[in-house]
Amino acid sequence: MVVLVEAPVGDIDPSTAITAYGLKISRLIHEPLVSLDTADGKPRLELLERIERIDDRTVILHLKPGVRFSDGSPLTARDVVATFRVIRQGSLSPFASKWKDLIELVADSDLRVRMRFSALRPTLVSDLDIGIVKLSPGAAPWRNTRIGAGPFVLEGRTTDRIRLVRNPFYYKGVPPVRRVVFQTVEEENVRALLMSSGHADMAQNNISPILLPALAHLPLMRGPSWTLTYLGFNAQVPQLADPRVRRALAMAVDRGRLIQARFRGTAQLADSIMPPQHWAHAPGLPQLPYDPAAAANLLDEAGWPADPSSGVRFELEYKTSSNPFRVAIAKVIAEGWGRIGVRVRVRSLEWGVFFADIKKRQFQVMSLQMPEIGVPDVMVDFFHSGNIPSAARPEGVNRWGYADAGVDDLLDRTRLTSDAAERQDLFARVQEKLMRDLPIFPLWFEENLVFLSTRVREYNLLPNARWSSLSGVVLRR
Repeated sequence: MVVLVEAPVGDIDPSTAITAYGLKISRLIHEPLVSLDTADGKPRLELLERIERIDDRTVILHLKPGVRFSDGSPLTARDVVATFRVIRQGSLSPFASKWKDLIELVADSDLRVRMRFSALRPTLVSDLDIGIVKLSPGAAPWRNTRIGAGPFVLEGRTTDRIRLVRNPFYYKGVPPVRRVVFQTVEEENVRALLMSSGHADMAQNNISPILLPALAHLPLMRGPSWTLTYLGFNAQVPQLADPRVRRALAMAVDRGRLIQARFRGTAQLADSIMPPQHWAHAPGLPQLPYDPAAAANLLDEAGWPADPSSGVRFELEYKTSSNPFRVAIAKVIAEGWGRIGVRVRVRSLEWGVFFADIKKRQFQVMSLQMPEIGVPDVMVDFFHSGNIPSAARPEGVNRWGYADAGVDDLLDRTRLTSDAAERQDLFARVQEKLMRDLPIFPLWFEENLVFLSTRVREYNLLPNARWSSLSGVVLRR
């Protein structure tokens, strides 16, 4: 089975993989303790049989018996401990800081791992979405992490191809597909041609909806997605400091028209940062309407009247990537803002330059995607004032500079309870406030679109767009 990807995969080691494709392929080789491969985002136990809570800070992970690595050796608690120890070595893994509160990690027996934390950790279950590797005693761990317990085994890789073969010892059953090849093809038209001609079997979320008519002869799967497309507003820019201005700009975006014209209807309007199907999505949030007249009135109220001679209220620079599809969308949005008196310069940049500017907060308005919103705690990272990038915290991702004491308090309280209902209520209140203040404007959730060859059967499309269901695919001869 040949799967097309549009960008280099990068590292596939679970302790160091950071690209979306690297993480997806890593999970096919290294089975995780827990996954978020569910319709509503609720964690599902994989290698774990159960999680036993001893007290607020201590748990025992009970592994499923009989699980074997791809070389036939048993997966034990010692492998789990060794995997965590590699991740916690800050010089090797970008995820080390995530586990700095883990103060005890012990294999109590072959199937029991004791973990103790320095403080309450309400996100523990979803945080256990970690692929487990077999580490040979005495070997440099980062050089010997290709033996996993997932459905597939790494057979080999080149610059643009990764070959996996099925794991004969996979505990859920040997995959029907003998080999899966991930092939990097950066040109969209070439990907479409390879799919159309039958030289590839799957292209997931990397062929634009605009090409749907040209590929109408191929099977197409559509499904809800957790990938949010949004507009980000730099709140420290004078024109954008007032929430009324941000709301006015949002109300001047004709999202319905864009979804029909650019996405052929394959996107769902967003009313929050959280996907509508997700357990943490706040119920009853109203959709922000398209209303240019009301938007113009809001700008008047906020102290930005139109110049009598030019009709211009103020000017903005809108940064986006150089992807032609994204540039076209940005230009439509800019035209809508022009009609309410906001003159916009759209500036498209090569991806590396664009994202470097975003991280340094060198933008006024930008559009971007937030993939795989699997847990609501992403709101802490994106909207807590303590995560505004600074010299002391350059890695902060609250790049809009949003600061609200009430939101900070609600987000802090989500870290102080493990009660699911209480956390859900707190996150719902945060979502309500964010939709009033609009530090970012959630535009839509683009549907997962998967083009398949006619020989592919039994592929289950997941909201997080991961590939775990490749283990169940059947190919028709």
